[in-house]
Amino acid sequence: MRYCKPFSLFLSALTALILLSGCARTTAQVQPQELLPLKTILVLPVEIMTAGQSGRTPKEAQQLEKGQKIVDTVLAEYFSGREDIALLTAGQRDSLDKDMTRCRTTAAVTICRTNKADAVFLCTLQRFTEREGSQYSIVSPASVVFDYKLIHAETGQILCSGIFNETQQPLLSDIFQFFKKAKRGVKWLSAEELVRDGIKQKIADCAYLNK
Repeated sequence: MRYCKPFSLFLSALTALILLSGCARTTAQVQPQELLPLKTILVLPVEIMTAGQSGRTPKEAQQLEKGQKIVDTVLAEYFSGREDIALLTAGQRDSLDKDMTRCRTTAAVTICRTNKADAVFLCTLQRFTEREGSQYSIVSPASVVFDYKLIHAETGQILCSGIFNETQQPLLSDIFQFFKKAKRGVKWLSAEELVRDGIKQKIADCAYLNK
C-alpha cells in the first residue's frame, strides 16, 4: 500500500496536465476573427432568379412574385430598428444609373459607394411554392429556396453567404431533424412561415447581421 499512494498522485498530476494542455489548445483554436468595421449596410430589394425562367408555369411565376414581396417585408421587419442598415426600395434601385440596376459583385461595389454604405446585402428568391391544404391536412407542402450574400463595398469580398432550401416534411420523416421540426409544432407551415424561419436561421449565422 505504501507504493500505491505516490503512483496515484503521479497519475492524477499527469491526467491534470493532459487536460490543461487540451484546454489550452482548444482555447487557441476558437479565437474569433476580427470583423471589418461596417457602419452602414445597404439591403437591396429581393430579386427573382432568372435562370430557368422560360420553363416556369404562370402559377409558379405568380407565386414567385408573391414570395418576392413577402421576403422583402420579412427582411424589413427583421432589420427594423437597426440604424446601421438601410433598405433600398425598388423605386430607388430603378432610379440608379443603368449599370447599377442589377446588384452583383462588381455592381454592388458601385452601388455601395454611391450610397455611402460599407456593404450590400443581396437576396435572390429561387422557389416559393405555397402549401395546398390547411395547417393540419395538406395535398402538397410549402417549399422555399432563397440565398443571400453580404458583400464588402471596398473589396467586393463576400463577408457572409447562405442558402435556405426546404420543403416541409412530416415530423417523423427525418429523426435527425426531429427537434428542429418539433419547435414548429405539428402543423403544416405556409410558405411565408418557412421564409420567416429561414431568414432567422441564416442571418443568425452571420456575425455582421446578427446583432
